[in-house]
Amino acid sequence: MRYLSDYHLHSNYSFDSKQTFEDIITKAISMKLNEICLTEHISFDPDDRSYNFFNFKDYENEIKRLSDKYSGKISIKKGLEIGEYLLYKEDFDKYFKKHNLDFIIGSIHNLNGKSLRNNIAENGVTYTYETYFKEIFKFAQMGDFDVLGHLDIVQRYAFKSGGVYDFEDYKDYIYEILKVTISRGKGLEVNTSGLSKNLLFPKLEILNMYKDLNGEILTVGSDAHTSNRVGEKISYVYDILKDIGFKYVFTFDNRKRNGQLL
Repeated sequence: MRYLSDYHLHSNYSFDSKQTFEDIITKAISMKLNEICLTEHISFDPDDRSYNFFNFKDYENEIKRLSDKYSGKISIKKGLEIGEYLLYKEDFDKYFKKHNLDFIIGSIHNLNGKSLRNNIAENGVTYTYETYFKEIFKFAQMGDFDVLGHLDIVQRYAFKSGGVYDFEDYKDYIYEILKVTISRGKGLEVNTSGLSKNLLFPKLEILNMYKDLNGEILTVGSDAHTSNRVGEKISYVYDILKDIGFKYVFTFDNRKRNGQLL
């Protein structure tokens, strides 16, 4: 039987979600998930809505309480989704040393101090994709993370303007991103949040290239901000990964990865 895990979830410890831990956990159990990781937003940018929102001590205490309550039913891990690491490297590095984490998603949500959506509106789709991939490459070279979050997420915001990109236009950038990610022992997240619009983050072409480059480390996450989406399409994506030729999906414990057979 598959070991199902949802490794991208947001609760009311993130600025953009109102669901409680218990909402998430009870839904995850009903979806027959074996493990979840609560990956809350954190930022050191004073202009970001995540700034000074997340309280690690309360978060950690609540996970401990609920891990005891639901012991034997589900495993609950501590994680963060970080943004714009390159601008606040020292702050993030100090934070990671101080706090006991299982897992870190490294994401890019903003470029030049503005959201991806605003970049598209002001600078166009092509500029935004190119600048995004360049920024991801710099982050992949030096960032402290376990997986790159929703690589090619620009699709989500470009979708309405006809900007779902052609892989061929950016494959050289993507190749370099994947090469350095693999060389550093890091992985990719496969994010299911776009599947209602037939979008997978990252595209299948990226996953195939990653496999061809002997990349192995993958996590799967719903990116749920509401409990109705917890565990959404996880098993479906496992099937896709298995068809591509991947053998494992990974979970994490104290930043150390564990392979789970697909």
